[in-house]
Amino acid sequence: MHALTYERRRLTGVRSSWLVPVVVLGTSAAVAMLTLRQGAAAGSPAADPLRVLTAGLPLLPLPIAALGAGVVGALSAGHEFRHPAPLALLRPLRRRLALLLAKLVTVGVFGVLLGVGTLVVDAAVLHVGDHAAAVRLETAALHGHVPAALGGYLALVVAGGWIGLLGAVLLRSAAAGMLVLITVPVLIEPVASALLGNAAPGGRTGALRWHRLFPVDGTHAWLYGALSGLHSGTTVSDAGLAVAVAAPVVLLLLVYLVLLPRRSAL
Repeated sequence: MHALTYERRRLTGVRSSWLVPVVVLGTSAAVAMLTLRQGAAAGSPAADPLRVLTAGLPLLPLPIAALGAGVVGALSAGHEFRHPAPLALLRPLRRRLALLLAKLVTVGVFGVLLGVGTLVVDAAVLHVGDHAAAVRLETAALHGHVPAALGGYLALVVAGGWIGLLGAVLLRSAAAGMLVLITVPVLIEPVASALLGNAAPGGRTGALRWHRLFPVDGTHAWLYGALSGLHSGTTVSDAGLAVAVAAPVVLLLLVYLVLLPRRSAL
């Protein structure tokens, strides 16, 4: 409980914890408005409500909120490296585990709040820009037909925060944690393509081709695109998508637990 109290106070006491949500919410609202305007300019009767709510941007491998949560997670670990606690406080293994668990909890809660905040702000943009689509979405929600992808979107935001945190802890650098956050979805795409054995153009199925190492195709498709209303570069089931979201977090956590006994600090 002491570690959780410390981490809560640290998270609410640094400027970045307040600056990042402001930037994320403002950018998310701007992207949502741009999505609505692009749909109107293309003559589409209505924009995809899911893409508007999540502010899906084809040029980014993750939603804006997931990137923001990852930045906060990486900075959470980076704070310990800039202002290290006395080694005597963190030398016992259980104390280091308690501190990491506290960081995972606080970053996870932060990610949920940030994801919900973006959904609320973008829902307001959708209501103003496309009232008919907003009414249809509200009606579906009242009847219990909320898109399951919204839950996946929130899970992806939390996972982004944890990936940024664990990447920074493993590499002992906040900048490295942010780099891991961006690299993970880029690497997952060709791995998923290889494991699923997707058919290559022309109906051929074979070895992984070089262009699959770069998951941006002509329409900028990403594996996690389905959770933000975008096209997905690889067709996966809901269960497979859940595994793709959780796998990087579990893998990074396992690597950290293996290396933890060899370290004297977080």
